[in-house]
Amino acid sequence: MTTIHSASTRSSAPGSGPTLSRATHSELIKLRSLRAHVVLLGTGALFLLALGPIQAIGQVLSKAEPEPLGTVSAAISVALTGGTTTALLVGVLGVLSVTSEFPTALIRTTLWAVPRRGLAVTGKVAALLTLLVPTIVLSTVIALEATRQVLARADHPMPELSWSQPSVWWSLLAMMLFATGWALLGQALGWLLRSAVGAAFALLGLMFALPLVVLALPSGVEHRVWPYLLSEAGSSMMRLQEGNPAGLAPGPAALVWLGWIVVGLLLATWAMKRRDA
Repeated sequence: MTTIHSASTRSSAPGSGPTLSRATHSELIKLRSLRAHVVLLGTGALFLLALGPIQAIGQVLSKAEPEPLGTVSAAISVALTGGTTTALLVGVLGVLSVTSEFPTALIRTTLWAVPRRGLAVTGKVAALLTLLVPTIVLSTVIALEATRQVLARADHPMPELSWSQPSVWWSLLAMMLFATGWALLGQALGWLLRSAVGAAFALLGLMFALPLVVLALPSGVEHRVWPYLLSEAGSSMMRLQEGNPAGLAPGPAALVWLGWIVVGLLLATWAMKRRDA
């Protein structure tokens, strides 16, 4: 009787239930244990850290007259050439981190362990960010530094990249927001659609199809809506051209971008609370 009473007391003790830390740890184990997740993350990081420096080498070694890199912003754009491909890959990673549990009914085990639906969604978000943010930041730093070293050895004039320039640090932050944002939107679509194929196509639609639909609108409506599209806000956040570029400035564009992410995750949480597993 004493043993049973002690076990009962321990199981009902404060802090013995699911917490964000425990949910995040559990989701991290799932993310790392599936080969598809590891391959997508590794491939995304490889595209980001390699494509920019490779293009910079092409600029330096080109026998023909190279495309001029007249500004620091242009050099940063070269360094982050692989950013869009990386965003697409980690977006699919976000989709699979959710939808892979539905065909096998593993989601029921997840929700049994974490009955609070909002905590289950937040745990997956926190786990994905824990894995993704250091990877994207490290890959971006390598891409920028490698590109800086390559351009510094060019025989013809090239813009000088330096870590003392605010635009370089902003590009690091923007690339992190860009990639992780697509991954979190992939998770949100996974919760909403519960289908890997459907959520992946929806993600592609937000990236590429929605802008085409908006272009078909009357010009007055198009010009008002265009800067606030998800894809355009992400591009404007990454765009550092001097002068007055079209669309939103990088700071406001980042706020619009974050707004899209928050709305997507709130919808996903609402859908999980309203529907059965």
